[in-house]
Amino acid sequence: MKKKRVRRRKTYLIRKKRLNRIFFLLILLVILIYITPKFVSTAKFVYNMVREYYLSSKDFYFSSDKLSLNHTEYEITNNWSGAETYVVTINLSSKKNDMAFTESDINYQVTFTKSDNIACTLSKSSGTIVGSDNNGVNEDYFLININPVQGTTLGEGETAWVDVTVTSTSPYSQTLSGRLKLEVGSADVTYEIIDAVNQPYLTVNITNSQSVGANVTLHYNPQVLLLDMTDRFYINASDSTSQQLNNYTYLNSITSYVDSLSTTKVKFYKIDATQNYSFNSMSTGIPAITLTR
Repeated sequence: MKKKRVRRRKTYLIRKKRLNRIFFLLILLVILIYITPKFVSTAKFVYNMVREYYLSSKDFYFSSDKLSLNHTEYEITNNWSGAETYVVTINLSSKKNDMAFTESDINYQVTFTKSDNIACTLSKSSGTIVGSDNNGVNEDYFLININPVQGTTLGEGETAWVDVTVTSTSPYSQTLSGRLKLEVGSADVTYEIIDAVNQPYLTVNITNSQSVGANVTLHYNPQVLLLDMTDRFYINASDSTSQQLNNYTYLNSITSYVDSLSTTKVKFYKIDATQNYSFNSMSTGIPAITLTR
């Protein structure tokens, strides 16, 4: 019995020594990467992944639909006239999924830098994602209002950018960042679909870059999406079509007026919240919502 205990003790010490050696080598690798300029971005990526893994082990989750740990680029192309205010919604979350979430509140701060041809304002510079311990839904958001510099209008094809940084201040520090890239669209009516996985609704942004207003029609499948009947686009509708499903009548297209040099937002509820129907001019495939004039 004593020999078995000694043998087990030796095996434990050998394993511990190996683990310590591996841990030391990993730390050394990270240090070497950091002091080598060529690998600075790689080192940052590795560090962020290791830190995210560590924080998730503490049930701390901090994510966004447009920002990331490694500075995401989010392109908004052909959906801004370059004349009116363009509003971008940044969604934040403190849950990994419906089974994994942060129980405590997460406080955060927002900062940004921008290109010289635009002016920006935030709906708030700090906020709180209320956790489940306080009966929260583990979600929050803020708005970025983007305008051309006062007295100017950006022309077709001109670009602008906003670098956004959101840092959690408690219970742990974590930084999400990204660059919003905007390009002024053609003098026409364009649209994009803003959505995210596990989001119960999506938003259609319709941009009219023309100097005159226009009637536009949105086509969709009511087995996939349902129009928000409180939306102004529906209230001001001039025409619609419908179809029968299980002895009920559902709209499958809606026609309404969009003002000149403006962006109109239309909300749809998703039958399956786990789907992501995001779409813009750079996307491929068939969108869940199509626009005609």
